Formats: sequence, structure tokens, C-alpha cells
Amino acid sequence: MTTTMISNRRFIVALVALALAGANVYAVKTFDVFGSPVLFAASLLGEIILIVTAAFYLVMGLAVRGNVVKSLAQSAWHGVNGDPNIKRLRRTKSGFLRFLARRFKTLKPTGLPLTVVLVIAGYFLYHFLRVLLGILRRGPEVQIDLRVLNLMPMVRTDLQTAGFMFVTFLANVESVMYVTLLTAGLLLVRRERLWAGIVIGVAAATEATAYILEHLVDRARPAEALRLLHEQGGSFPSGHVMRATLVFGLIAYLLFKSSKSTFAKLVIIVGYITTVFMVALSRVYLGVHYPSDVTASALLGASLLTLVIGGIEIGIRYRLPQFVKLRFEHRQLWAVPVMLAIFALVLGPAMLHEQTLAAPDTTIPVAAIDNSTVRRLPLYSETLTGARMEPIGFIYAGSEAQIVGAFLNHGWYRADASTLSNTLKAVSVGFQGGQYETAPVTPSYLNAKPENLAFEKPTETNSLRQRHHTRIWKTDFALEDGRRIWVATASYDAGVQLAGPAKLPTHHIDPNIDGERAYIVDSLGTAASYIEVVKPQLGKNASGDAFFTDGRAAIIRF
Repeated sequence: MTTTMISNRRFIVALVALALAGANVYAVKTFDVFGSPVLFAASLLGEIILIVTAAFYLVMGLAVRGNVVKSLAQSAWHGVNGDPNIKRLRRTKSGFLRFLARRFKTLKPTGLPLTVVLVIAGYFLYHFLRVLLGILRRGPEVQIDLRVLNLMPMVRTDLQTAGFMFVTFLANVESVMYVTLLTAGLLLVRRERLWAGIVIGVAAATEATAYILEHLVDRARPAEALRLLHEQGGSFPSGHVMRATLVFGLIAYLLFKSSKSTFAKLVIIVGYITTVFMVALSRVYLGVHYPSDVTASALLGASLLTLVIGGIEIGIRYRLPQFVKLRFEHRQLWAVPVMLAIFALVLGPAMLHEQTLAAPDTTIPVAAIDNSTVRRLPLYSETLTGARMEPIGFIYAGSEAQIVGAFLNHGWYRADASTLSNTLKAVSVGFQGGQYETAPVTPSYLNAKPENLAFEKPTETNSLRQRHHTRIWKTDFALEDGRRIWVATASYDAGVQLAGPAKLPTHHIDPNIDGERAYIVDSLGTAASYIEVVKPQLGKNASGDAFFTDGRAAIIRF
């Protein structure tokens, strides 16, 4: 096959991957609207992989036509240097401009090569600092963190938990120590002492950096009741994500440089990115880290990995004395990821122990449901980012069993949790126009917590596209006779529409949410009194649908 044909094939693959990435943006936004964190994460990972694949094959395609690219680059460079303004700047005696000029020289390692490395590393470092400052200032990131962690117990399944336990153990300190020693040992057998030293040094530096930042930031971990693992120490940064990013990244780099096949190189890149992403996701799923912890840790790890690999590449390309003898024939390192997987499968279940702790259920007594009590209640539902949505339309007084019994006995169905399988089933049934009486509802939040209960009732169309539904939250208050106080919102899904600029499929609600309040009171066949909780108002829900209300809530006592 000619070089031209190889290059063209790689360009075609790049274009196909880029087109799929564009189409997948729709899936990412759709699953974000549906509120399924696992599906959203899966579609986001797919987007990253497609973009990386497109970029990789584009670079590989250009590499085949290296002479053409080099010629074009040289022509552009000579054209810039020949510009009169550039010539005038080169003759300037300004120390700053002369410093900048040296940054773009290609004959020295401290010129353009180092500049490129520092720019890339600086990009990751800048975004790391942005996340860190958001955490320290308790910005919007912190509110999103709380809502995501509070949602995790609702979406867990035994199979997913077992999978994430395995993934998280891949980056446990014991696993990474094993991988580091195994990799260093294999390199030492081939008398590659410098490589072995670099691997051990990177692993040690990773632990030291995580330890120092943990004590400097001193961020408390999520509440114990949200965690499936008992973890010591602070929440920031995630040592697991930093180990996966740095140590696994260095090993992936060695495998990449040792591989001759273009496809094998792509597999290494995709495998590495997937592993880091899944380790980060596992730490959030298991409730031991906030999303901002793992995001910042990946960014910092990427910055440091860029400096390490960039330094190695500069040393090799410019034949610095300590790098002259470095070789890239390390195919035996393919055994490392295999041995790591076996290590995690064998020892993970024995070393990681799942815990289930119930949150303390303390209540604040109130004498009655009156205006003074209403002023103490959370009054508005919220989106994941904290944007205000509908005000509460119901205040219930009673036990969970009484509320569940009242709805189930009057033709309502309790909504399933927003797990991976349930959400996929709802998407499939919704597109086909079928019925799924217990379909999950998109999570909403009240005081940063997702609903405790959700109920729905089909209409005469017997289709998932239309339904009555309500979300109910347990508050911290209880009447003096022990009856717990709950609050709820409700709306009627009139159909499915393509909403927003991206035309995402979502339920369209009837704007008269007071009408749905009256329907629920009537369907439960119970007496209700009413109390003003907010002023009459107009508003919008998470998908942008408008609603209006008189601002009252129905009080129902069981």
C-alpha cells in the first residue's frame, strides 16, 4: 500500500470519528437532561474517545505526509521571518522581546520544545487552579458536588458497585506500588536503570504531591452515610486519580513508544484515558470523593505528566547526556496491565469492604403547619446547578409508609430509581410511544438533596409520553405527635417535545401546575387545607418549560 493510500485512510478514519463525535454531543446533552449520571458519564467518555481518535488519526495521517507538512511549515516560517515588522522586532534591544524570541528557537531544547511543553502543562495547571479556587471559595462547584453525591445512593446497583470496586482498586496504593515495582523490575532485567528510576520517582512524587495537597487544602470527605468505603484523610485531591493519571500515564507512554502498529498505539491511548476516567468515576460513585476532587486531580496529574514526558522527549531528541542510552524496546511491559487486572481481581474483594451506614434521622419538632413553619421549610426545587424551579405545592404530615400507601391505593405507581437499566428502558419505551408505569423521573433537588419519593399515574393514552407525576422530599421537621413533614412538587407531562437549541427530547409540562395540585388532591380522596408559601409567580423548569402558580401549597395530614 502506498503512503498516499495510508494517509488517505487515516484522514477518512479521522473524519468519521469527528462526525460521530459531533453526533454524540446530542447523546451527552440528552442524558444530562434525563439526569442519569451513569449514562451521562458513559456518553461523555464516548465523546472523549471519539475526539481523541479523530485527533490521533489526523496526526498520523499528517505524519505519513511529513515532507509535505514540513515543507509547508518551513515556508510559513520563512514567510513570517521575512516580514519587515518581524525583522524590526528581531533587531530590537528590548530584553522582554529578545526573551520571547529565544522561546521560539528550535536549535536549543530550552527554545520552542520547552515552550510547547510549558504551554500544555500550564493549560492543565490553570484549569486545576480554577477548580481549586472554586472549592476554596465555595463556588457553584461545591453545590454541584453536594447534589451529585446525594444522588449516588439512588443510582447504585449490585453489579455496578462490584465493577466500580474493581476499578477503584486498580489505583489503590497497594496496586500502584505493585505495578511500580513490577515495571521497574522488568526494566532492570533489561538493564534500563534510568527508566526504572523514572518510574519509581514518578510514583513517589505522586504520593508526596497528594499528601502535601491533602494537608494544605484539608477538605472534609463526603458524609459517611453516602460512602460505600471507609476512607481516612482529606477529600482533596484524589490520590487514586493522580496515581492513575501519572503512573499509568508513564507506563502507557512506554508502551506507546515501544509499539510499531498505529492501531496498537490508539488502543494504548484509549485504554489509558478510559482507565483514568473510570477510576475518577468510581471514586464519586463510591461516595468517597466529590466530582471537583477527581476533576482537579486529573488536571493536576495531566500537567505533571506533560512535564515528565515532555522532559524525556526533549532529552532524547536533543541527545542530552543522561538520555542518550534510553531505549524504547519494552514490549514485555504489556504484561503489566494484565498483571494489574489479575492483582485487582484476586486481592480487591479481600481488601475492600463495602459499608452501608444509615444517615442519622434527627427531627426538629414544630407545633403546627403554619406560617412560621413554612418560613423554615425549603420552598423551591432546584436543578443540578442550583437554578430555582417550581415552588412546593404540597406539605404532607405522616410516615413514609402512609404516603406510599395513599398513592399506591389510588392508582399511582412509585417511580423506579434512575439506574442505568431503568433509564435506558425509559428512553427506549418513550421513543416507541409505549408505556412504563414506573419509569424513573429526572432527579430534582430541594436543599441540595434529590427527591426521596416519586409517583406517577398514566393517562387515558396509556403512553409514557403523558403522565401525572410528583416528587416528594422528607424534611428535617416533624409535628409534636411524631408525624414527619414532607414537601412536594407536581406537574402534568402533556407530551414529549424537542426543547432548546439542541432540540433534546424531554417531557413538556402543562404550565398550570396548580391544576396538577388539584388533580392529586382529588385523586387521593382526602381533605386538604391550603397555605401560601410564595407569592403568585411565573417561572421555568429545568428544560425551560414555563409554569404559573398562585403560590399556595395543599396541606394533607395522614
